[in-house]
Amino acid sequence: MAFKKAFNIGYIVLLLSFVVVYFLLPVDQLFTAIMILTVLFGIYQLMIFKKLKEQKK
Repeated sequence: MAFKKAFNIGYIVLLLSFVVVYFLLPVDQLFTAIMILTVLFGIYQLMIFKKLKEQKK
């Protein structure tokens, strides 16, 4: 799987999770949830990058 394809899949999941969080959580918890989702997306991208870098070797 190419990095671009994995990134696009992760980005779509991130956007869908933003929508779900927006409608399910109260307003006072939205900022925390969005920050947590963003950090998880960053970790996901680092994992994908490392795996693809190892595959190229």
